[in-house]
Amino acid sequence: MERHGQGPPAPVPADPDPLLRASPATDVLVVFASRHGATRGVAERIAARLHEGGLAVTLSQVGDVGEMPPGCAVVLGSPVYDQGWPPEFDEFVARHMQALAGRRTWLFSVGTFGDRRRVVGPLMRREPRNIGQVRETMRPDEYRVFAGVIRREQWPLLSRVLFHLFGGRLGDNRDWVAIDEWAETILATVHRTGAARAA
Repeated sequence: MERHGQGPPAPVPADPDPLLRASPATDVLVVFASRHGATRGVAERIAARLHEGGLAVTLSQVGDVGEMPPGCAVVLGSPVYDQGWPPEFDEFVARHMQALAGRRTWLFSVGTFGDRRRVVGPLMRREPRNIGQVRETMRPDEYRVFAGVIRREQWPLLSRVLFHLFGGRLGDNRDWVAIDEWAETILATVHRTGAARAA
């Protein structure tokens, strides 16, 4: 059974400073692009789960990242619009591609449907258009696509009709259970192996 929006987003810890200050002690850097807040919410949820699991986490928007903290693992997330990431996320990935290829890296997109949905799920894993090249070069530990928030005013009528025909629904479709489970796999891997890429 498809799960949608189970439970509210986990809050970032009451003192957010540990999640906002990059430092050499960072275990995981969570970097995101977000236009309307849906992807930010997913990134915050992942960061909170990793922090609760005992890791030093830095949470940052792509435009606020200069040099990445040395030796840390990286989680990258972006929305997908018209089969592409926003320019600022594309630019970040291109600028840091070689550094990311040498680290443990997890990558996620937030789109119309999640990648676990029947029929359309496999199609979602092909977005954005350049995801094949990015995955081949970066070699992330895993790439996921999570469903986002669909607002009526953002879509023309025809797009909404097609969306409904494929089983979509308006509103917040973020699957917090699936997001938490993914964060747990990242947490377990970092605890087990550290941030270094496996040979």
